[in-house]
Amino acid sequence: MESSSNSDTIAQNSQETIQDRSQQSAEHYRVLWYTLDGDTTKANEILAERGSSNEIELVATQHEAYVPPTPDQLAGCDAIVNERCAIRGQTVEDCANAGIRLVASMSIGINHIDVNRLAKKGITVSNCPGYCAEEVATHAMALMLDLEREITFSNRNVLAGKWAPKVDYPIHRLSSQTLGLVFFGHIAQAVVPIARGLGMHVLVWAPTKSAEEVAQAGCEKVDTLKELLSRSDVVSLHCPLVAETRGLIGAHELELMGPDSFLINTARGECVNEEALADALEAGTIRAAGIDTLAHEVDNQNMRLVDNPRCVITPHVAFDSEEAAATQRRMALEACIEFLVQGRYPEHTVYPK
Repeated sequence: MESSSNSDTIAQNSQETIQDRSQQSAEHYRVLWYTLDGDTTKANEILAERGSSNEIELVATQHEAYVPPTPDQLAGCDAIVNERCAIRGQTVEDCANAGIRLVASMSIGINHIDVNRLAKKGITVSNCPGYCAEEVATHAMALMLDLEREITFSNRNVLAGKWAPKVDYPIHRLSSQTLGLVFFGHIAQAVVPIARGLGMHVLVWAPTKSAEEVAQAGCEKVDTLKELLSRSDVVSLHCPLVAETRGLIGAHELELMGPDSFLINTARGECVNEEALADALEAGTIRAAGIDTLAHEVDNQNMRLVDNPRCVITPHVAFDSEEAAATQRRMALEACIEFLVQGRYPEHTVYPK
């Protein structure tokens, strides 16, 4: 964690960098469009709409997920719009050496980006908060409904040639169930009307939110994670990955949930101790889990979870929709316009800590 004096110095240096840029005569900026499809068609339409086509040139670069840009790809660019790749370690050095001044991440979470180290190099970071709140909220509830109604489990039986109306565990009406939300940001708040529409009682554990704010959303705030876990039939994680939330759900927390409970994770895989979760599923400590994120999603997946019949896993797709992609695209480009053309911090700047 940076000291307050170091953070102040970083912020001051970054501000001077922006002021210097705003005084430059150059009016043409190159932005590395580093995305999974490398398609700039819709992005260029947005730039034209915003009247910035002459100032910003997008350098289209398609890449495989989680593969960082090379020095050659970064060369000559003022900023990078990055999708599903980490900007850490040597890549930070490569960005600095190439003259990159802005990393516009097409994501909400920024645990894959070394914001502090980039700031020390004079590089600003922005993100896209809330761009897929509706999608992730819907996906979290879809995983919950899948488990509550035993949909995937029933389908597996049918595919195996079994026609068994009673699959595994007792099913309850949702109106008799309590949903516990861990944290209460954009996504968790988008979950609430869906859950309440199904008749569920909603508990919230969010240390930074007031009881009044939670009550206005029609939910009940609890003071401790322990209380939320012990009172909830379904626990849904909506927390960022920070030091305090890494391994937030472990063996002790799963014991508190009880044998009839479900765990939903559409946050970050590292928020859950995966070995403890695998143990809990195998031992019947909790009933089942619905997961969209793993600690290791490409290589070294936790096969105890992947192979567990009580675990439904989707491959980190909760964010996906055409509408979310359009919002994400626009937010990243707005950051580039604000920073490069207008010479000011983007609205969604991620500041060093």
